[in-house]
Amino acid sequence: MSQNVQPRLREFTCRLLERRGAAVEWPDEASEGLAVLPPETAESLKCLEVLPLSFQPEAVFPVNLATDFLDRLQPLVEAEPQVGLFRIPQLYLKQSAMDEPVARAFTWLNVKVKVRQTQAVRLEYHVWYMHATLDSADRWEDVVRVSLNSSSGAEVALPDVLETGDLQPPEAQQEPPNTYGHAAARAVAIVEERSAAFVARLESQLDRDRKRLRGYYNALLRETREKVSRTHREANPEGDEARRRVVALELRRKLAELDERYAIRVEIAPLVLIRLDCPALAVHCEVFRKQARRMHTIYWNPVLKELEPMCCRSCGVSTFSLAFTDQNVQPLCPGCAR
Repeated sequence: MSQNVQPRLREFTCRLLERRGAAVEWPDEASEGLAVLPPETAESLKCLEVLPLSFQPEAVFPVNLATDFLDRLQPLVEAEPQVGLFRIPQLYLKQSAMDEPVARAFTWLNVKVKVRQTQAVRLEYHVWYMHATLDSADRWEDVVRVSLNSSSGAEVALPDVLETGDLQPPEAQQEPPNTYGHAAARAVAIVEERSAAFVARLESQLDRDRKRLRGYYNALLRETREKVSRTHREANPEGDEARRRVVALELRRKLAELDERYAIRVEIAPLVLIRLDCPALAVHCEVFRKQARRMHTIYWNPVLKELEPMCCRSCGVSTFSLAFTDQNVQPLCPGCAR
């Protein structure tokens, strides 16, 4: 299991057990920890009330994605609410003019932009936690976190919102904007990046196994030819060609089996959605593209104390470098603007 995953697994396990009433002691640098569980939690996990925790696969309770770790935790996860609603009542909003901060933060590739107005607003940030699985000859799993501004669609590097001070219940529960599709697309991009080493290892193993198969069947064909030449004085081209076809067909079948074995099946499943009602500063900008113009809104985030990126209308990536379409003046990342 990757060393980069271990700290996140430890934090996830400790928080989940503590939410279920357990007393957990597992220092950051330690490879093992200990949890004292309430009777009902121990019953859900089918373990003793004093539970050793370890990253090792052979441990009593292995915190390791290569084991049945997630399956054993499933009863506790299912008991948790899948959507959390929180409200931050007040945060400091920038008061000074935003012309210079916008000019410093953004690169406008083919337009002119003028800041027209700033306005204090409230909006929702959606923090999605998704379980990602790549299943092939081996298995890769991770929990992916995607934070989105639900109004702009931009991906925002929010800190852990549950550790943000002064969280309150929402004043009113409104139907939230649907951000799942965008969040899932961003999760796929994150999974592609994180699993690159795993995929490269599978591809290397596939290449190795293909070479072994081709070497074996080519050697088999040579051996058959030599045997025929020793037992038959006269050449038999029809028989040789038939044997070559049989060997080639069997090789193709084995190669197809290898491709099926190493095919990667990807699954992204939502675990939790946190909806955070938060104050923000809306910066209304007029964008000029040739003879067209359009108003766009950029957001200054009071948690991060900086401007958020804009979202490409084509691929959904968030960026501070943008071009705009000619007619509708819609933002595009440099890659989609080519």
